[in-house]
Amino acid sequence: MRINSKPGRLSASFCLGLALSIATAGIAAAQTDQPQFGPRAGKPGQQAGALKVEVVATHGQWKIQCENAAGQDGQPTGQRSCGMVQATQNEKNPKATLMLVLVKTKAAEKTQINMRVIAPIGVFLPTGVALEIDGNAVGRVPFTRCTPQVCMAFAEASPETLAKMKKGNQANFIIYEAPGIGLPMKLSLEGFSAALGELDKN
Repeated sequence: MRINSKPGRLSASFCLGLALSIATAGIAAAQTDQPQFGPRAGKPGQQAGALKVEVVATHGQWKIQCENAAGQDGQPTGQRSCGMVQATQNEKNPKATLMLVLVKTKAAEKTQINMRVIAPIGVFLPTGVALEIDGNAVGRVPFTRCTPQVCMAFAEASPETLAKMKKGNQANFIIYEAPGIGLPMKLSLEGFSAALGELDKN
């Protein structure tokens, strides 16, 4: 089953900013109970600088987190972005962590769900991130860029992939230290359908 690696262009930069702002906080910090959207992170509903960050819903292990976009002057633009977020770690190596962010975008009258996988630096980039659902291979998400803190893989989640995640119990994202040496990162799919429906409302 394919994962489309070409996200919509109109909203790609905005959604990239959403993923980057999460990533700069550090993946480990995102596993706390507070929303983590980079240096603007704070408690739900708290004003951080000119921006308001909040967790608007929780379904199972999934959180719906929203923030207001900022212009070049640092002031809110009135554009709001929300994402489904879940963080996890490797069972044998807790220092190896991963965050998945799902963001809804619109381009040319088409609505799609884009998948952002945020992984530690030092991963083997050519293999991307492999995705399994309930033990069945689904596809790979290609890495697109790294920052000093993390590396990120972006792809559109195809309707087929979303359908499998809605019906599934567990997703397994596999990052690689080297060719053939994978680190499985398991995420719960409990509450996935409800969280995806909540994302459509925001």
